[in-house]
Amino acid sequence: MIVKQNIPWMKMLFSFRGSDLRFTWRRIIAMTLISVLVTWFEIHYGLEQFSLTSEPFTMIGLAIGIFLGFRNNAAYDRFWEGRKLWGRLVNTSRSFTRQVLTLIGPRNEPLTPEVREFQEDLVYHMIAYVHAFRHHLRQTEPFEELRKYLSAEEVSALEQHMNVPIAILQDMGLRLRQAWERGWITEFHLPIIEASLTDLADIQGGCERIKNTPIPYAYTVLIHRLVAFYCFFLPFGIVKTVGPLTPVVVLLISHAFFGLDEIGDEIEDPFDTDPQALPLAALSRMIEINLLQSIDADDIPEMLEPERSVLL
Repeated sequence: MIVKQNIPWMKMLFSFRGSDLRFTWRRIIAMTLISVLVTWFEIHYGLEQFSLTSEPFTMIGLAIGIFLGFRNNAAYDRFWEGRKLWGRLVNTSRSFTRQVLTLIGPRNEPLTPEVREFQEDLVYHMIAYVHAFRHHLRQTEPFEELRKYLSAEEVSALEQHMNVPIAILQDMGLRLRQAWERGWITEFHLPIIEASLTDLADIQGGCERIKNTPIPYAYTVLIHRLVAFYCFFLPFGIVKTVGPLTPVVVLLISHAFFGLDEIGDEIEDPFDTDPQALPLAALSRMIEINLLQSIDADDIPEMLEPERSVLL
């Protein structure tokens, strides 16, 4: 995610970082060059047999604008839904840790080292789950990071699973059962902690739904084609009216249409590693720090800082 800064208006006007121009400048230049050629031929030779009226382009441009707005709204809904789900993950992980530290243990007796170790182990599993979940969404390798909080045997067993975060949740549920069998959790408190695990599974399912169900490909292709054809034929429709300023008008309209089209592509997958995506690594690190501080751990990492204004 690109971290918002107090950039002067004039500097932002010419900023390239985070702009859609990173991907669209070639298309914009191509359409502008075509409009230059059309204008040159119109001035020197006339293009009566090829010229068009501007009315069709007005109606088509309006329709394309509506389509682009609909698609970008759908893409942003996916982005915002992903952010809300990760907000729930932050809250649920904190609640689970609080429940583990306050509801697990013998009643009316001092907390034994064995129970304290069990509590810390569950917190470590919660941290491992968050990191594994992030890697699962970004389709990257999680095991090196998991070795900081899980034993070598546990990591080796997880390597056999296709869905690593779900396997960690399963193991956490089994550990809660062991605590109940040992009398460390009452039958009234066990459903409360189990509800947190269920909420984690619901959050993961919601994120997987967004990740695995993109906007229909046919709709995306149609928008790409309409924008490309519209910008290509636009000079023929406005050269009679605009004259020598045709390349300028085509440049601005191409920048707007190609830019809106590209923005929809960028935010469609909020869990990607693109600079416009959600900062999952930073959110994971924040959760990690919060949970480690709750158990008074010694080795607590620092918060991630933006690199060149980008927070991943």
